[in-house]
Amino acid sequence: MLSICIAIHNWDVNRLVNDLTAQADKLDVPYEILLLDDASDYEYQKKNAQLDFLENVTYLQSYINMGRSLVRNTLASKAQYPYLLFMDCDATVTHRDFLKKYMAALPAPVIVGGCEYRKRRPRKECILRWRYGIEREQVPAEIRNQRPNTSFATFNFLIEKRVFDIVKFDESLQDYGHEDTLFGLDLLDKNIIIKHIDNPLRHDGIFSTQLFLERTQVAINNLLIILEKGHQREALVENIRLLKTYRQLRKWHLCGLYRFLYRIFKKMILKNLHSKKPSIRYFDFYKLEFLCEKRPII
Repeated sequence: MLSICIAIHNWDVNRLVNDLTAQADKLDVPYEILLLDDASDYEYQKKNAQLDFLENVTYLQSYINMGRSLVRNTLASKAQYPYLLFMDCDATVTHRDFLKKYMAALPAPVIVGGCEYRKRRPRKECILRWRYGIEREQVPAEIRNQRPNTSFATFNFLIEKRVFDIVKFDESLQDYGHEDTLFGLDLLDKNIIIKHIDNPLRHDGIFSTQLFLERTQVAINNLLIILEKGHQREALVENIRLLKTYRQLRKWHLCGLYRFLYRIFKKMILKNLHSKKPSIRYFDFYKLEFLCEKRPII
């Protein structure tokens, strides 16, 4: 009945899989855990490949980087049960009834459980990513259900296989960022409304501020690729605050002025983002300046 699908890249998933197996064995329903390694370093391949010997676990290996969309579509194509539970490899199960809560929330075409972060502050160089997660991603289901499809995230969600086969992830999007935004809007376009519940996994993949800023630029570039394709263009602009703000600046011919002012305060902003108390508002300024530099026509 349940196929748990986990794409792996440079992460040890032994604890995650063992915790899921312990819970799934108590459900008294057929299940499988599908693992697909997306060209990880050898040390992680070696650690995770041993999980293939566990009952109900299948480990698959890709030696070329497939990307976030293709790897999920591949997992779905190999799943044998009618419900697919996707989660990122850097997740940790923190609630003993995690799988039971998902089963209790059925039937529903798509269910998102959400995410949470450690309360303990990480080391200084990782605080921005942690604070962003706390302030922008760790959101109660009550709030997420107010705009269910624009609150979609791929970190932890369950979907009917028949629904996934209708929508799927856009495989032309190979880089990091916003493939989940597009997926949520594609579901809405098919009149499939996402159901949000409070059933989080903990997100433990907290990387450095510098890497986070670099990945943010990659994500914005990915977003521009989506816009250039024209698919869900207006829906994206209306539902992504960054794009909506940029459109207003461009309409009033203020992008140049914004970039000029940003350059004046750039050193202060970057210093803050790398500090022990980074401002998420400054992070918003950083993203908007990068988008203004690209000058897309929206």
